[in-house]
Amino acid sequence: MIFFRAILIMSLLVATSLASSFKLQGTIAKTNNADKTITVDSIYGDSVVVKILPNTEIEMDNCGAFGINKYGTFKDLTPGTFVEIKLYFQNLNNGQTNPIAREIEIECYRNKAY
Repeated sequence: MIFFRAILIMSLLVATSLASSFKLQGTIAKTNNADKTITVDSIYGDSVVVKILPNTEIEMDNCGAFGINKYGTFKDLTPGTFVEIKLYFQNLNNGQTNPIAREIEIECYRNKAY
């Protein structure tokens, strides 16, 4: 019985930690420099406003000279750019959802369907 309780508690802890971190893919629709937010038109069909913090890591794959990877800044987040964002929600337990970017990945030479 104790063994099953331990497994149940571990499962709940893992589920809670996974629920607070998500991955978002889409194209940047607009940026707000004053609030340091971007609006992303996701591949799932909805628009999401994402907060960018000073410690958000922005990785730019194949964007440097000779296709070298480099790190970017908020200025590199331009409308029309395809991004993959690792999000977390600051107040998820309080019923509020404030998506904040933990990491943003930009692929400069991503193949497009059209």
